[in-house]
Amino acid sequence: MNIHDTRFPATLEQLEQRDDFVGRHVGPDAAETRAMLDTLGLDSLDQLIDKVIPASILSTAPLALPKGRSEPEALALLRAIADKNRVLRSFIGTGYHDTFTPAVILRNVLENPAWYTAYTPYQPEISQGRLEALLNFQTMVTDLTGLEIANASLLDEA
Repeated sequence: MNIHDTRFPATLEQLEQRDDFVGRHVGPDAAETRAMLDTLGLDSLDQLIDKVIPASILSTAPLALPKGRSEPEALALLRAIADKNRVLRSFIGTGYHDTFTPAVILRNVLENPAWYTAYTPYQPEISQGRLEALLNFQTMVTDLTGLEIANASLLDEA
């Protein structure tokens, strides 16, 4: 049983705080992983990687990664990094103290939804690189999955 499956209530043991991230975040369990590999006709995740990543870019060198941290250790490290921040006076043009904004400009800012919405109009000279990256991403997804189509949002790139 996956603890994220809403058909079954979670037990108290499954909900208690643990020192690791595993088991508390979304991901397939061993049975689900096995079912996916069986569907693909593969024996292991390593075999899947060998099938989908070209040998020319697959590195076999071991990664020099530090030992994994528990969630409390990771949070403590992030707090220690955040504690190094210092609040200073900002002199970047963030204010409008002692300035006069003409009514016509003020009205334009308040009445023009382009100033306060997330919508970005299509501007080919600005958007071309983003659009090309999205096309490359969609092409890679179709190559990896074997699907005929893939989708990526143009506004939030989700």
